[in-house]
Amino acid sequence: MTCLRTLPTAIAIACLWLGAAVCEVRAQQAQSSVDLTRLTGPGTTPGRKTLRSMRDLRYQDLMRQRYDFSCGSSALASLLHYGYGLDVSEPELIKKMMVGVDPREVVKNGFSMLDMKRYVESIGMRGHGFRVDADALYRLQMPVIALLDLRGYKHFVVVKGAANGRVFVADPALGHRVMLERDFVKGWNGIILAVVADRPMRTDSYLVSNRSSPALQRRVEALDRATTPPRVVEFGLVITDLF
Repeated sequence: MTCLRTLPTAIAIACLWLGAAVCEVRAQQAQSSVDLTRLTGPGTTPGRKTLRSMRDLRYQDLMRQRYDFSCGSSALASLLHYGYGLDVSEPELIKKMMVGVDPREVVKNGFSMLDMKRYVESIGMRGHGFRVDADALYRLQMPVIALLDLRGYKHFVVVKGAANGRVFVADPALGHRVMLERDFVKGWNGIILAVVADRPMRTDSYLVSNRSSPALQRRVEALDRATTPPRVVEFGLVITDLF
């Protein structure tokens, strides 16, 4: 199994031999803020607004895969950390899932659903594999992991659900995105992996609560702002341009 290419394999092998935990670099989300006082004028209540980039939204509650073979471990780490609230990172998960397997084979083919099932069961959770049809994606009550064949590359993604002929996925390489159902089914083998725990999934997780495209949401919000008359604070009154 080969994931989408993200880093040279040579670097990945070096990281494995040095220890995945040593290679972990915790990326901080780039955020900025705007001083709203400068927009509303003097004499108004001070305020600041935190801004988030499209990149931040694209990978919200999702661990981006760091190696070309690690889409499976990244998808699983995302479910465990952002879905169930476990303190786990992708490098840590890779290191633990490497126990008892040939690292060279993993670098070549990636982890399998069986590897994921074995790991979650080793920490007291349950992994269930199901063969389902596309209609079942519309009835999902929790995010699951699926394997796609994207132009010859085997790639694991988290499936959040489906609606109106579209499948909502959290892609470790490309972020949250929406696929047409026919395109998803074309590259899907019909198998999903559900990770179940005694605790419920976090309802505030983007993997659980969001079944839409961040990019599309931003476009709709931008259009709404562009077509709404601006509110202006002047002389202590909130007014809008009527003529």
